[in-house]
Amino acid sequence: MMNDTSNTPIPFLEALRRIEALTLRIQRERLAAFETVEETYAEMQSLRLVLVARVAALRSATG
Repeated sequence: MMNDTSNTPIPFLEALRRIEALTLRIQRERLAAFETVEETYAEMQSLRLVLVARVAALRSATG
């Protein structure tokens, strides 16, 4: 997942906020969200990979 420049990864907090927004949308729309769940899940997986990579980088830099 990238932001407006193709070489810049999405910022950590922006990724967290996006995951929260997607989760809230699924909770709010319930069955109506079913048609977009696969797309939403794929986006959340992509965001999760960003977060995992950032945490790993922080861990390696500090330890």
